[in-house]
Amino acid sequence: MASNSNAAQNKKDKHAVHEIKTVMDDNKPHWYIVQTYVGFEDAVRKTLEQKISNLSLQKKILEIFIPTKTVVKTNAKGDKKEKEEKVYPGYIYVHTVLDKEIGYLIQNTQYISKIAGTGDYAVPLEEGYVDRLKEQLFKDSQTIESVSNIDYSIGNLVKVIDGPFKDMQGKVCGVDAPNNRIDVLLSIFDRETRVELDVLEVRKVIN
Repeated sequence: MASNSNAAQNKKDKHAVHEIKTVMDDNKPHWYIVQTYVGFEDAVRKTLEQKISNLSLQKKILEIFIPTKTVVKTNAKGDKKEKEEKVYPGYIYVHTVLDKEIGYLIQNTQYISKIAGTGDYAVPLEEGYVDRLKEQLFKDSQTIESVSNIDYSIGNLVKVIDGPFKDMQGKVCGVDAPNNRIDVLLSIFDRETRVELDVLEVRKVIN
């Protein structure tokens, strides 16, 4: 029984952490994309923050960032409702010195799939990328006026015309007519991701 348990643990470790490498072996913090289960981004951040506090890792993990934008929707009566919307469901950004200790901690956190990269390499984002993303998201926080009709069906091909996914194309996979929202499958970092959008952020692609 113990032998089987050890074998299972070794297999997990090889997949998750001990073979992790980074192209930045300079002992400096860089931003990395971490894939999570969709809908568990906040839970992952809370768990990582607890681990950072308990293990005194503030000098190794400097920031955890979940990209969001503020949307103020106005209904037909003129009532306004403000909402924070995640723009990359299933992804968080971690500013960290990525060594084996941190790699193990991150990839063995519940609801985390992996640190994004190429093959065995965890690839950091280019310098300044996250700062530019934060600036763009601030600009994209906007008022979205309500619309009276929704004219989209499952399978429709649409193009995003506003927001962080601008110019991307995908297929409609869900329709929420009362709230003027649709779900669209977009390819984000080579991963098909379901993204909720307002109908004013897209337009149909006519073949």
